[in-house]
Amino acid sequence: MNARIIHRSVWSLVCACTLSLSSAWAGPVSLDAAQVSKLVELVKQDSEAGMQYQHEYKIASAALNDDPHPVPVLVGEGKLNSDPEKIRSDAALADMQKISALAWVWLVSHDDKFGDKGMQFILAWAKVNRPDGDPINETKLEPLIVGYDLLRSRFTPENRTFIDGWLRNRAIILWNDPRHRTENWQSHRLKIVGLIATILDDDSLWKTVTTGFEEQISHSFLSNGASTDFGLRDAMHYHLYSVEPLLTLACVAQQRHHDWYDYQAASGASLHRAVDFIKPYALGEKKHVDFAHSKVNFDRVRSKAGEKDYSEHVWNTCEAGPVFSDASCVDPGAGNIAVKVWCGTPHQRFVDWSSVVNFVKRGG
Repeated sequence: MNARIIHRSVWSLVCACTLSLSSAWAGPVSLDAAQVSKLVELVKQDSEAGMQYQHEYKIASAALNDDPHPVPVLVGEGKLNSDPEKIRSDAALADMQKISALAWVWLVSHDDKFGDKGMQFILAWAKVNRPDGDPINETKLEPLIVGYDLLRSRFTPENRTFIDGWLRNRAIILWNDPRHRTENWQSHRLKIVGLIATILDDDSLWKTVTTGFEEQISHSFLSNGASTDFGLRDAMHYHLYSVEPLLTLACVAQQRHHDWYDYQAASGASLHRAVDFIKPYALGEKKHVDFAHSKVNFDRVRSKAGEKDYSEHVWNTCEAGPVFSDASCVDPGAGNIAVKVWCGTPHQRFVDWSSVVNFVKRGG
């Protein structure tokens, strides 16, 4: 991949005086003002959407009594589940669900106690956590980044500038890291850098992400929709892991009035085809045995350590539900697939909170 190195000098800090504090700010990562109004009405009028909101409200309410637990560096990629540092990171990452719920509940309810608590969590992480350039670790901060998008206007100019700089630094280090510029690593790298570029309204960086997305579709996906990850790992699990962050990015691109879902590389590969590749497996028309012929040694290491998800097994179609929920932002038909394959409580239209938000983003 011919990645352009991003230098710190290119990134000028946003002048706090140019930011309005007069009203709630929601950028293209989340929802614009008209979409926020539609979301509030949908939650009131649709019982299933209201149920998904109540789930978020329950998490947010419980979080009001909690303190943030940031860690200096996230540890996870390349580590077994028994690794003490990974265990500590995973425990700390429970904050991500809390931040997401607090931010969304504030947006819908306008109850400041939720916004104030969400801000406390975000600022605590910004003061303590530092990036390591590993996109598999960094991708876990997505809920915090989206939560910041929702709450950004509520921060003082000083704290907003501080968190903006913290995010810029993450994007610089992450983008310039030379490791694994294809497959799922690059999908997650593009997602996080694209989210940050949008929140900070950095068009130059967004153009870099745009080029990176096009190259990723060309280099990491085949014309039949299969990912190169699928070939390397012989696992639908990793196909989904390569596709899902690009769906998040395509949803952000749609908010910016770009169609990345149907963008097609010269080879014929596209994100749309990568999602279509999943459908017959998700619907039970085809079966796949995950990790039967993986070419990656770490998969064998995890299998021998007793991590069953990475041992040879028939792929569980329940994994597909969240992916089709994410795809529903850019593909109306994906929402119907999500309902069909979702495991647990049956749903008519909205399988999780993301599907509610994506319905609004899509103009539903």
